[in-house]
Amino acid sequence: MMKKLYLFLVIICLPLLAASQQKKQSLHGEWQFALDPLNVGEQTHWYSTTFPRQRWDKVNVPHCFSIDGRYQLYTGTAWYVRQFTQQPVPQGYKAFLRFEAVFYKSAVYVNGKKAGEHEGGYTPFEVDVTDLLNGENTLALKVNNAWDSTTIPGAKTRVAYENDNVGQVYPWINYGGINREVHLIIRPEVYVKRLKIVTDPDLTKKTAKINVQVDVAGAPAAAVTPSKQGGKKTGKAPGNVPGIRITRDGTVVPATFKTVGVPSAADGLTRFLLEATVAAKDVKLWNQDEPVLYKAEVVFNSDTALSSFGIRKIEVKGTSLLLNGESVRMGGCNRPLDYPGHGSMDPAEVLDKDLTLIKSGGMELSRISHYPVSTQLLDWADAHGLLIIAEPGNWQMTPKQMSDPVMRAKFQAQFTEMMERDWNHPSVIAWSVGNEYPSQTPEGRAWTKDMIEFGKQHDASRLYTFASMIVWRDFIKAPEEEASQYVDFVSANIYGDHLKHLKHIHELYPNKPVYVSEFGLRTDGVKNEQDRENHLSKAMQDFRQCDFLVGASIWTFNDYQSRFPGTNPSGYRPWGLVSPEREIRGMYVKWQEEFSPATVVFGKDASGKTTITVTARNDFPRYTMRHYQLQCAGETFDIAELKPGESKTFVSAASTGEVRLIKPGGFTALKTNIQR
Repeated sequence: MMKKLYLFLVIICLPLLAASQQKKQSLHGEWQFALDPLNVGEQTHWYSTTFPRQRWDKVNVPHCFSIDGRYQLYTGTAWYVRQFTQQPVPQGYKAFLRFEAVFYKSAVYVNGKKAGEHEGGYTPFEVDVTDLLNGENTLALKVNNAWDSTTIPGAKTRVAYENDNVGQVYPWINYGGINREVHLIIRPEVYVKRLKIVTDPDLTKKTAKINVQVDVAGAPAAAVTPSKQGGKKTGKAPGNVPGIRITRDGTVVPATFKTVGVPSAADGLTRFLLEATVAAKDVKLWNQDEPVLYKAEVVFNSDTALSSFGIRKIEVKGTSLLLNGESVRMGGCNRPLDYPGHGSMDPAEVLDKDLTLIKSGGMELSRISHYPVSTQLLDWADAHGLLIIAEPGNWQMTPKQMSDPVMRAKFQAQFTEMMERDWNHPSVIAWSVGNEYPSQTPEGRAWTKDMIEFGKQHDASRLYTFASMIVWRDFIKAPEEEASQYVDFVSANIYGDHLKHLKHIHELYPNKPVYVSEFGLRTDGVKNEQDRENHLSKAMQDFRQCDFLVGASIWTFNDYQSRFPGTNPSGYRPWGLVSPEREIRGMYVKWQEEFSPATVVFGKDASGKTTITVTARNDFPRYTMRHYQLQCAGETFDIAELKPGESKTFVSAASTGEVRLIKPGGFTALKTNIQR
């Protein structure tokens, strides 16, 4: 049955959209703080407005108590309290507290009354405090970073294949606290709660379809009256349906949005579906070298929602991963959220340093973390061209846990929170439903099938995978024996014998791309750094023999603290290309050389001048290079475009000196010296 397209609304680049009546107040800065190891705070009313706190400590939020020198690696309950000024909101408005991440369990109190609670350490949540404000307000937050076999991440239930001491912990630190931003938000009582933008470029016509889902709170679908075609161009969308304006670099992009179907109820909200086609002259595709971003401004009544997005097409065909119709094969990394003095907080100076090294190192297709990363990381990835596989949790859950309805519901809640926050980021190309769980068991296969189906109900525009530690093993004889049968591309954590294991995976799934989601070698497992570099060179030789391999992600970019068995006595697991303080190791330099998208060869021309030939790799990594530059002894040569296997030769007057291959954005992809 064909979808009906109802012309309830036509908006032609609304030239003047209404100013949003939302107000956002930061609640960062000084808070009072106390540990509660006996967990008596609720019983004795620590959240009360009159509770004496003269001897409580002072901390600055965002705050990770696990790395605060006063509470080093504390596990248990703690309390944060602060005062803020906000009069009761007028009629027609609502007030919310929004926490971007609190690890792990939290309960929110305002003026002595419980406002809400949340479980999950890396995803955002909001609580409605409209009826609790009275002018001078006391906000109290109870936080608990303990884990057990019912938390995500957490301990394992008892299994025969795991020692008890290993099964009780997970490999990273349970960094507790208000690790990300906190705001008080005042909104109109009818407001845009969710905004989802899906783009579908026509690679032949060069046009692009923009599909926008607007979920509105406080506006029952039955009360919405669609407008007739041709409403006035006013500050409010005609007929109480959303108005949309698209811009790029501040310039309005012509787009006529039409409503699809009729408003419907979804999760207690009113859902509007709209679509428009952007003309070829206004379409600039997002990719790793040209990360072009658009902005959508959506108005409903007196509320305005904003979101950046990119126009790009991600798909698999056979054993290829295609970005905008072009095959890409790239390096990547896993980046544990850990930095000395910051724990799992991700301040801008750390984030920019790390992501600059990651981009410069050719780590552009990453299963970046075992848990949801910060919005700021994804914003950076959007703006600079990183491709991200995002993962909400399930680190090595047991069959019992994966079949437990309570654990499934917790995972789905955190998965949903991650998707709804991140689904407009063009950098996010795939969702992973877990890491290293027993995917050969009936429970593991059911988990994979069910969670991918669940994910697609929320977002069918992306690819789905999970990181398997089973799929490459010899005892898997048929594709139906392992859960990778359900994914769009196979992800595998492989430590050694890469070629043998990759060939086995390809025999099982000859029509699926394969991605190495983890590989690597610890610094304390070898005699010296050269051994790690040799290990990488051998792995790359194996990878380059596998034309079905679309990416390989190092474990890990950085060293990270852990209490997992086998951790170095320093408290760190030293897998990193860089040290905990981000000192560059020889392995990073070797990685940058191996994962450069091009090789550089020197020679002489007839006059004796230096020739520099740049050749885009045609094996692994492999992708079209755009807008690169070659810098040599003060000279700069523009490389307009190089497709895999193509070469360009430049002539330089220099006979000695450093040569750099520069990515768009100024990132150094390769450093070498003239060799004639």
